[in-house]
Amino acid sequence: MRRNIEDIVGRENKTKKRERKKHAAQNWFEISGESFSVENSRDEQLSRFQAMLSSNSGMIYARSSDVVVEFGGETFKTTDTRYFSTVGLYFDATPSENPLEQRPKILERRAKYLKTEDGLAKVFVTYRFPSLLPEGFLYSVFGIAKEVCFKWTLINSSGFIHKAEQIINRKSGKSVADTAVAEDLAEIIQQIKAGNDPISFHLFFVVYADSEQELKAASKNLQGTLKLYGVEIESPPFYQQELFEFKTNIGLFFSVKNSITTTNSARVFYPFIKETLTEAGGVFLGFSGTGDPLVFDPYRRQNYLMLILGETGSGKSMTAKAYLSRLYAKKRIPIFGIDPESEYSKIAHLFGAQRVEISESSKLGLDPLALGIEKITVSDILSEVYHVPKELQAKLRKELMTFEGDILSFTESCSPELRKYLEPAAVPPDSNIFEGTPPQANSPVIFGMREVRSTHVKLLTATLISAYLAQTLNKPSVLFVDEGWLFVKMPKLMSVFENVARRGRKYGLHFLFITQRVEDVASTPEGRTLLEQAATAILLKQEREGIELIRDIYKLSPGEAKTLVTAKPGEGLLKASNIKVGLRVVLTQKEFSNFSTTPTI
Repeated sequence: MRRNIEDIVGRENKTKKRERKKHAAQNWFEISGESFSVENSRDEQLSRFQAMLSSNSGMIYARSSDVVVEFGGETFKTTDTRYFSTVGLYFDATPSENPLEQRPKILERRAKYLKTEDGLAKVFVTYRFPSLLPEGFLYSVFGIAKEVCFKWTLINSSGFIHKAEQIINRKSGKSVADTAVAEDLAEIIQQIKAGNDPISFHLFFVVYADSEQELKAASKNLQGTLKLYGVEIESPPFYQQELFEFKTNIGLFFSVKNSITTTNSARVFYPFIKETLTEAGGVFLGFSGTGDPLVFDPYRRQNYLMLILGETGSGKSMTAKAYLSRLYAKKRIPIFGIDPESEYSKIAHLFGAQRVEISESSKLGLDPLALGIEKITVSDILSEVYHVPKELQAKLRKELMTFEGDILSFTESCSPELRKYLEPAAVPPDSNIFEGTPPQANSPVIFGMREVRSTHVKLLTATLISAYLAQTLNKPSVLFVDEGWLFVKMPKLMSVFENVARRGRKYGLHFLFITQRVEDVASTPEGRTLLEQAATAILLKQEREGIELIRDIYKLSPGEAKTLVTAKPGEGLLKASNIKVGLRVVLTQKEFSNFSTTPTI
């Protein structure tokens, strides 16, 4: 995107009468929005948009309105954005009435805003752009600004080059600002010579509110959102009515300054975005960045590994609970869970599961040898948990391979150099983990561990349960692990989760890993693999310090990364295979009451 370059090719001085006549004579089309989230189709969409800009001068008008969606017996307000253009080529378009004639009537003109049938309105125009803008950035303001208008005029290429070269000769080397203008003009000339058309354009935004205070807040929100991208806007007083009508030449003395660029650079203004993900039989998650309902089915992905990542207070647990309860209600899939803080176990019935609370005195029956867990996995777990030196790990594996019996017997009969490390397994609280009747995987259960104070016992218990369930669940089911960051200190325990994820596709096991410290998970090869291979990730608010890591792993644009840093609870991004959409999770009042961990007074 090029900086503003003013008065290069001049402006036509049209009278108000001629401008009204021109608008009235224009044909309008409604453009169907498209998903901009499938990465491999973006270039084709942007190429069509460039061709549209090159075909004719025109106007694109986007209008957002509030709509109501029903779910769970309750209604939720969201935003629907419709797109109109005076050029109907290259996109799915249908003839339309002039949408500008359907706008609210102006009741009273004031210096800094207008009073309309739909409340107070304030118009902004863009006066500065950065050198670079992310493609499709406009979608982030749909709903903040109820109306967005992009007007462009094709410029004669040869005439522009002649005038631009004259300006370059005058400005080169005179000052920093003049040199920057000359450099931008030179780049535009290069793009024109490469086959791109020059255009002049204007970008308008209109915000509405019910009161002056709300209008001020809405204006600040719009300015702040655009400033994240380096775009600056202003609201000229006294001309609000003319600007509301998207006029650029106002009387004989005032004109809105032109911005100059090429159709190739103008691809960043691609507006026709509808973030839709509606999969039959899926789970309603909430709404996308364009206000469309998101209905998601994990079993349509190439693997069934799903991550929910967000810092403390991001709405991570509420999102997970809503997703799991709705998934169970929709598909009746058995749900198993490992719940270090017992947030889910106390509402296990909402997931169709039993509640089992574990304490350090509980006899759990999680003897890995009796449960039939692969001995290589058992060896890895014992080596990690009991700090067996690397030089003895091969010996441990060899002795396990030839041993028949339970784990406590093995700790007594293994070679003396191994016994020195495995002795803690034979006494409480560790021995309680191995003794007793093993859990039955034929009945969904959520294991709450809040009463387990020892991190060591919590890690060992959770790992054994995960390994056991992973090889026992041979039918479509769900296994979730909360507070996943607890396990990253022990890479071989993380490899158990990696194995769970890998086996999931074969048996229909949907593995859900929930964590807040992404940088900790990514610090080990096993954790990094888990993050990178997940077909689905819900990314909620992230800490500023860790956003670059998230951006690298999930190939986020600068705008998407900034969105995650500033997100409100329950807001973020949904990445599903090669699709990325904005996400706003919504809860019914009943869900909020059931899932909240904050006591009511």
